[in-house]
Amino acid sequence: MDARFSGLSADDDFSALVSEATRAANAHNTQPWGVDRQGDELVLRRDRTRTLGASDPRGRDTMLSFGAFVESLLICAASAGVGLRFEASAGGDAETDEVGRFSRHPEGYQTTFSSADVRGRRVWRGRWRDGAPPPDVLTAAAAEAERAGFRLVSMPTRDARPFLIRANRWFFGDAAIVAELHRWTRLSPRHPDYGEDGLNDAMLVLSKVERAGLRTLISPRVFRALRGVGLPGLLARMSASATQGSGTVLGVVSPTEAPQELAAGRLLTRLWLGFQRHGLYVHPQSAPLDCPETRAMLEERWQIARDEQLVAWFRVGIPASEPAARVASPRRSGG
Repeated sequence: MDARFSGLSADDDFSALVSEATRAANAHNTQPWGVDRQGDELVLRRDRTRTLGASDPRGRDTMLSFGAFVESLLICAASAGVGLRFEASAGGDAETDEVGRFSRHPEGYQTTFSSADVRGRRVWRGRWRDGAPPPDVLTAAAAEAERAGFRLVSMPTRDARPFLIRANRWFFGDAAIVAELHRWTRLSPRHPDYGEDGLNDAMLVLSKVERAGLRTLISPRVFRALRGVGLPGLLARMSASATQGSGTVLGVVSPTEAPQELAAGRLLTRLWLGFQRHGLYVHPQSAPLDCPETRAMLEERWQIARDEQLVAWFRVGIPASEPAARVASPRRSGG
């Protein structure tokens, strides 16, 4: 168990649960969480050495990641017959970056998912089969979102593609964002952290040629040389597989009267696990929400009210090849 999971021993019933929960979705696979055992509680905290900066200007993705971890741990605990509940910290603690606490609870968490669902979760970043998800599956997802205080919006991939390419051009036009992407990509098995964290070639579903090309193009020297001669546009088109073919893009809308990203991360976990039970996978994208221009365009397209905000944007559909044939995204030892 590494230093980010202090106070947990190998024979602790919490230890296995925390290890399973680290399969939770998180941006760039940075795994921004730490867990401390304090008596009979688990304290979830932010690891600032593993949180995104330029790529997550609002801190939204980090909080979504924490929400995914919370939901995953509660599911794994319920699956193991361990009763847990979670209470979020009010505003967080500036000294400790405490996000919230898990404590034992006799009733436990009520869920239809299991630790096997959490372990089997995958994001798909490759090519897609044409076709929309079944209407009844989308209806069930919309109902789940509504119960949690959110709402789902959608558009066809053909309409979403211009938004994504425009947002990606903004993303790849920012030197600080590309530097952060370069820091967290693991495009060669020789990278020292290839099996620990970050975005590797298997996760990105890259061929050897694509892997070599991306590694070269986002390297600091090449990026500086080509940034002004169309490189951001090229990278934007290369990175738009989420809108390839005929399919569906979903957005999650939340009220703005209180911070909702943690709850949204929990909801997204339930939605994505539910989709996966139907053979459907997702490809989340943050750039359309972070780029000011595309965010405003999406708010107009989806008629987002002044007291609402978009908190997530993702493709849902059937992969063109079998995701289970690919190795799971790496996790750091002990987590």
